[in-house]
Amino acid sequence: MVVRAQWLWLVGALALLLAMPAIVNGFPLIFPDSGTYLVIAFGREYAIDRSSFYGLMWKPFVTTVPGGGGLWLALAAQLLVVAAVLVVALRFALPGSGARRSLPWILPVVLLTSLPWHAAQIMPDAFTGAVVLLAWLAASRDPADDGAALLWTCAALLATTHYTHPALLGAATAGAVAAQLAVGLGWRGALRRLFAGAAAAALAAGAMTAANGIALGRWTLSPTGGVFLFARAHEDGLMKPWFDRHCGRDAPAELCAARREMADDSQQLLWGDGRSPVTRHIWQARDDAERWRWADMMTDAVHGAIREAPVAFLRSAATGAFGQLGHFAAVDDECPAGCHEMTGGIAFALNRYRPELLPALMDSMQVRDTTPKALVRTVSGVLTLGALALLPALLWRAFRRRDGALAGLFVAVTSALIANAIMAGALSDVHDRYQSRLIWLVPLAVLLGVARLRKCSAISARARRDLPAGSTVQPN
Repeated sequence: MVVRAQWLWLVGALALLLAMPAIVNGFPLIFPDSGTYLVIAFGREYAIDRSSFYGLMWKPFVTTVPGGGGLWLALAAQLLVVAAVLVVALRFALPGSGARRSLPWILPVVLLTSLPWHAAQIMPDAFTGAVVLLAWLAASRDPADDGAALLWTCAALLATTHYTHPALLGAATAGAVAAQLAVGLGWRGALRRLFAGAAAAALAAGAMTAANGIALGRWTLSPTGGVFLFARAHEDGLMKPWFDRHCGRDAPAELCAARREMADDSQQLLWGDGRSPVTRHIWQARDDAERWRWADMMTDAVHGAIREAPVAFLRSAATGAFGQLGHFAAVDDECPAGCHEMTGGIAFALNRYRPELLPALMDSMQVRDTTPKALVRTVSGVLTLGALALLPALLWRAFRRRDGALAGLFVAVTSALIANAIMAGALSDVHDRYQSRLIWLVPLAVLLGVARLRKCSAISARARRDLPAGSTVQPN
């Protein structure tokens, strides 16, 4: 009972430390997209361009507790979930170490990486790293073992908060199982774990698809995914040749007429003012018929362009993916410019549902642009680069010791980072935020790896001292 209380205390302490950026900010950390999730939480709306499950998770807190208390309570629940996953990972990687001895190995991650800047933000990015850790933890044991079903269920639940999470769940599971297979796990055990991971990812993707079908009449994982892909392909120059070949022949006349209004920059095309056809005909459409007609036209057009120029698409996708791998600076929040505009985003949501919270938002460090971004990026960047440099050597040590759990962690994190870069850089756009939400897993994996290897070495040394004279002990 005392041991359990110590670990519960550690969960609370880590949650409080993770909350520090929001506490110092004077308001939960935000991103322009935070407004969409709060509109879902406060009202009765459903998002057309992202999973609404994250906003629905906040709804019980913000609708039952008045004022800003609901926001802070929801953030506290979010932070406790992240902290609990960290503690479970800590206990699994360092069995028998105890809460106090384990704390120093997690503090640098909680204080000095990009983790707290995502965990304390009103964004599903808070759960991205937790999904990867849960996949590793679940894939490190047989599905029939105690606790495995709970881990897979939690991973699937958190995976519903973002369209990319099921794919990251699958990638992390595959990486963890592949590493264990390489150090001795049998094929039968590997296939059981892969099946469990695939089922969890399918459950999350199926839940989001069903929700989109029921709420929007669009039975697909990402109803506007084709629009985002169109914007990226247009920026890469793939759409112009398609328009030249098909306009005046078999391309929709409306789409061809709007091509002159399409900005070359994908973000301007997606989120520009009323002059952008995407803004005018999709985000601000007069009715659903107009919205989905334009979404379908853009989706069909980009799919056609890819079919006609697959090599060019693969080349631009690879360039974007490689570019995303190297972009992971913390605090990519697009504030203050995109965080206080009353026409959309977080300020719009608060003004509509909780206007009494606007003064606190406007007085926050983010909106006043006094967040020490350069300092945070320097510290977290140095720590992350150092961890990246150590990762290959530690991975080699883990394989040499045939430590399937540790090797699985390293490969799961690497697989998730690569999958994330491909989805963001190749299918959307290169932004520091996309990779920053996961990159803190590298320092975490390295610190846990060093601690685990030190502990194994200490156990081996004690075993050698306790052996009778002339005996030998095999290394781990």
